[in-house]
Amino acid sequence: MFLLAAVAVAIGVSGREGPAAECRPAPTSRRVDAVANPNTSRAGKLESGILTVRLVAQSAAWRPDGPAGCALSVHAFAEEGRPSQIPGPLIRVRAGTEVRVSVRNALPTTLWLRGFQDRVLGNIDSIEVEPGATRDIRFVAKTPGAWFYWAGARNALTPSSGADGQLVGALVVDPLSDTSRATMHDRILVLTRWNQSGSPSNAGFQLNAFNGRSWPNTERLRYTVGDSIFWKVINATNTTHEMHLHGFFFRLDGGAFTVDSNKVRGLVGGMRVTAVLRPAEWLTMSWSPDRAGNWLYHCHLLTHMSGAQRLNRMQDSGSAGGHSHDASAGDNHAMQDMAGLVLGIDVRPREAVAGAKRDAVSDPRRRMLHLFASERPRRFGDRSGYGFILQEGAQPPAKDSIRIPGTPLILTKNEPVQITVHNRLDFPMSVHWHGIELDSYYDGVAGFSGSGTRLAPTIAPHGVFNVRFTPPTAGTFIYHIHGEPGEELASGLYGALIVVDSAKGFDPQTERVFVLADGGPGPSPPMFINGTATPDTMEMRVGTAYRLRLIYIQANDVFQVTLNGTAGAISGSLVAFDGHDTPPLPPRTLVTAAGPGHTNDFIFTPTVPGDYSLSAQRLVTGGAIGMTTGPLTSVPIRVRAP
Repeated sequence: MFLLAAVAVAIGVSGREGPAAECRPAPTSRRVDAVANPNTSRAGKLESGILTVRLVAQSAAWRPDGPAGCALSVHAFAEEGRPSQIPGPLIRVRAGTEVRVSVRNALPTTLWLRGFQDRVLGNIDSIEVEPGATRDIRFVAKTPGAWFYWAGARNALTPSSGADGQLVGALVVDPLSDTSRATMHDRILVLTRWNQSGSPSNAGFQLNAFNGRSWPNTERLRYTVGDSIFWKVINATNTTHEMHLHGFFFRLDGGAFTVDSNKVRGLVGGMRVTAVLRPAEWLTMSWSPDRAGNWLYHCHLLTHMSGAQRLNRMQDSGSAGGHSHDASAGDNHAMQDMAGLVLGIDVRPREAVAGAKRDAVSDPRRRMLHLFASERPRRFGDRSGYGFILQEGAQPPAKDSIRIPGTPLILTKNEPVQITVHNRLDFPMSVHWHGIELDSYYDGVAGFSGSGTRLAPTIAPHGVFNVRFTPPTAGTFIYHIHGEPGEELASGLYGALIVVDSAKGFDPQTERVFVLADGGPGPSPPMFINGTATPDTMEMRVGTAYRLRLIYIQANDVFQVTLNGTAGAISGSLVAFDGHDTPPLPPRTLVTAAGPGHTNDFIFTPTVPGDYSLSAQRLVTGGAIGMTTGPLTSVPIRVRAP
């Protein structure tokens, strides 16, 4: 828990009238407010193929919760003579343009500038600027990409998340052949971050922002059905993010690390609903909505989308991982339980009709399911466990009956389904059908999903909600709680959602599902695979092709999964990502890492009998494969002769 003294150091109120008494007893600050930068206008002056930009690094008051919100004292860039911007002024040019930048240091400490250079060499130079000094920098921007520049301490190889964490700005180099900007749906989204220590740790209070704002004060992006949308997403932070788009697949078009342009993204061209962004990495993505309604794009790490990030809740928050309700918002999950890295997307119909096309209620082919969310006291020590359980037969399951993970939902492509969700819990909730292409109203973000005045309600305690959709894509997906007052996701409210092709169906003998999650509430839970830290032995046969469906639904960590044989890691073939088939790929050693919100499908055909295992282990925050920490959880696999 943060002490008030620590809070007072971090939070200030600008020189104008204080926004609210709840920001005090923090001391007032006479710093000028920074402006949130939507990255739609280029800084500087472009003449005769030369862009000239004059920047100053200075102190500013940052209001991530909007103009009426509390203020943080930070450092930020500004164009000379203009207000500070968070993120800093946009430098955007065509490849081959000469860039001339002057940077004046108006801060009392020495800064080291990084990123003001072409990226073709693959390394980043640092430029020292003493207090009061100005440095002039010239370079020709030749290498296309969504790079960024930043400043900070001598050893700041990536931006910090302390006072210098907002000293960043986008440096975008467009290829000469690029035409996406002409569509008017090309956007640049810069992720920035702040915490008390400036560290990459997810522990304790933190604040995450899109283009200088935290939800629900982030910009609402508005599109029309059929638009071609191009985003450049830049992770100008010191930690990993897992960026998830509701309701639609997007194509991953490219990306690289700002600190080393030789490190490019793998599997470019694949379709996703969630994409990892490592520290100092950027990606480009494209998508086109075919359904109207409200949708979200957000980081799937709970600490990065939690409502506890709001500055007026800081002194009451020991960790941004839990939720902190704003009673004035009522039971509105979207407005009271979320903050940080969340963007709202408003997709409007192309035709002049009211509302979105809805799944027909009276479709005679509709399959009817009843799914119950229940609680079992003392499942995790003195704390409750929760779970989803599907009704089988004429009678509902017992009131304390739970499954962790929830009952797998096996649906059929193009078959209409109605899932009646029964909330037996003592708090309101909603359920998100992660990766499913459906009507916005059923997407599961209570108080936001839908359109116009038709917004999905929370499922009241002991209430019900009918979800209707027709899955158009066969694959591996997830269903999970999307509104919770505490740690109910880690306590069991998640499950596998498998959509099969009607011609093939689901074969439990050859299709093996592995749901990876936290093993209960608390700061250091064990790792669960299929609801336990000590899974039973799984039987397989030589020569049989098995589809391994890996589902990641942990709260805040990256898990590394390895398929081991007697001689170490063995091979499998990746065949699907996030429920979408991949192009044909050769077999590779099955060592894969993913954060929450991903699914991977592999084909594994054992060739010799013996003892195998599928093991999972946590990775350190922001780490790469091999930097594991904590105990292993393993599924023993015994392969027998045919």
